[in-house]
Amino acid sequence: MELIKYSWWGESNEPPEHLKTKKQLGELGLSPLKPSGIIETRKYDVFLYDSTNPECCRPKRKPTPKQLEILAANRLKAKIKRDYQQWYREVGFIEKDRVSAVLWAREQLSQNDWVILDTETTGLDDAEMVEIAVINPLGEAVLNTFIKPTIPIPVEVTEVHGISDEMVADAPSFLEVYPRIVEVLKDKRILIYNAEFDIKILNYCCYLHGLSILNLKQRSECLMEWTAQWRGDWSNYYKNYRYFPLNGGHRALGDCTAALKLIKKMAADSDQINCPVPIPQKKR
Repeated sequence: MELIKYSWWGESNEPPEHLKTKKQLGELGLSPLKPSGIIETRKYDVFLYDSTNPECCRPKRKPTPKQLEILAANRLKAKIKRDYQQWYREVGFIEKDRVSAVLWAREQLSQNDWVILDTETTGLDDAEMVEIAVINPLGEAVLNTFIKPTIPIPVEVTEVHGISDEMVADAPSFLEVYPRIVEVLKDKRILIYNAEFDIKILNYCCYLHGLSILNLKQRSECLMEWTAQWRGDWSNYYKNYRYFPLNGGHRALGDCTAALKLIKKMAADSDQINCPVPIPQKKR
């Protein structure tokens, strides 16, 4: 049977009172069966059901006790899921990231294919190295030397790391130290506190002396990022973890040693010993 067409409510051909939509039937405790009218719109059709005709609708069936039990259980699961998602969005991800950092540190201490590198420089931009140190996982220095830059060390920079022009006057140049740097870093992963800065300095010095770039970015990890993640001091403004100073004394070897101690401290975080989070392979 062809459905009778009606206009929207408030218009001349609006549906009579006894014709209801599915939602309106539900509010009356009825379930739809067969429509008897329709309102056509550009986006969708609204079907209408005769609430007085048993062929068009029927009373809703009351759920059994078992169905009510299942419904309550599903609602509880949905609430737990919503609560967890809200907790994770607000603070839960911080704890998960902290666990990942702890497990990352433990993974490093289980291997010996890495070294820690640190440099001291003449400044921040277009700066040259004045000192470089590299230590192995045992904390042994495999490289620790001053480097004589081609430019003077600014006084304000000397006040930070304590290295003066006089101290590097008889030191080898970067050109002379370069082969040793290549040797100690060969086939090694490099852990660096603030990796972006030290890699930039190394690349600049290579460029300055016409030497091949060491391509450290592909095999380096930033310890500053991992430790910031471990501490969990989240900034809602920057949407990232806040960094904190290494406090190694601003000398290359001292900073390397401080970085190694930090890895060990992270790995010894007893609160995370039995956490099931998988060991991460790469910092995001």
